[in-house]
Amino acid sequence: MAQDYDNIGKSLWTDHAVDLSRFVLDEADVEVLEDLDTEQQTIIARQTDITKRIRVNNQEGILHVELQLRDSTDTPMWARNAQYQGYLVGKYQMPVYSNVIYFHPRAGRNDPGGYTYKWDDYQHTNRYKVIRLIEIEGQAILDRQAPGLLPFAPLMQPPAGMDIERWVQACVDVTRAAPVDQKTQADLLYGISVFGGIVYNAELLDRLIPEELMLESKTYQRQMERAARETTIENTLALLKRRFHTEEVSALTPALQNINDLERLQQLLVAVPEMQSLEAFAQMLHE
Repeated sequence: MAQDYDNIGKSLWTDHAVDLSRFVLDEADVEVLEDLDTEQQTIIARQTDITKRIRVNNQEGILHVELQLRDSTDTPMWARNAQYQGYLVGKYQMPVYSNVIYFHPRAGRNDPGGYTYKWDDYQHTNRYKVIRLIEIEGQAILDRQAPGLLPFAPLMQPPAGMDIERWVQACVDVTRAAPVDQKTQADLLYGISVFGGIVYNAELLDRLIPEELMLESKTYQRQMERAARETTIENTLALLKRRFHTEEVSALTPALQNINDLERLQQLLVAVPEMQSLEAFAQMLHE
């Protein structure tokens, strides 16, 4: 599921970069100039989540955002952020506005928002903004009329006295009334469904956001295809093991996982009962 949050989060940042950048920086005068590809970095251990070159108040800089479902466990966030910022400052030699957005209501409570040391003539300070969605007044976001923010609203504070179901319904209603095309609306509703699943039960979300409202979402379609592909591979391997009773079936896993074409995978699954040997299936697999 973590991959689902990551995928929809990055998709929203692609489609609604200006809305989200203005929200994170709390500035109206923000222009997003380009995405910065950090995938090939060899100095840092992993790719940053969101990295964009921006212009804020007529000054160019780098907007860096990490999307955190829960607290960073393997490496503290302050240490990760020092690594990211050091790389970005060194490479681009311009201001880096670094932020961490925490989605789960209990996440980020102990994030210090930076790292500082000073000893004799040595000093280093690294600061970043900690954004905990649960601490933001959700109604103000709904009133903002910025569609890109709507998928995050259910994780924010509801108005005083409003119960959970009414709050989620309000977020859905505002999203359905947003002045966007049908595919964008479907993406936004899918975002509410995915992020809402962090704190709300699936029955509530399924009832308030029926599947037919999300069918045109490109991110939802990719997720459904990915799930179908994974299920087809699992079923193929299980059927092969039942038919040929050999551990050699596992050796075919990488070749199956390298096939992105769902139709091709389905053809292979259907062909398993007709195979006289595992070698024959392997030959078909590598054709």
